[in-house]
Amino acid sequence: MERELTPVEARGGVISGRIIRILLISTAAAVLALGLAWFVVFSRI
Repeated sequence: MERELTPVEARGGVISGRIIRILLISTAAAVLALGLAWFVVFSRI
């Protein structure tokens, strides 16, 4: 039998999920930006 979560615990799970999603999106965006910058720099050489 699972114990019920308090509102604070439930909200903490939502917030940590949101933070993980933001970190993943920002990491993917940074990788894409670096790839694009790499392509632009080396395509001019």
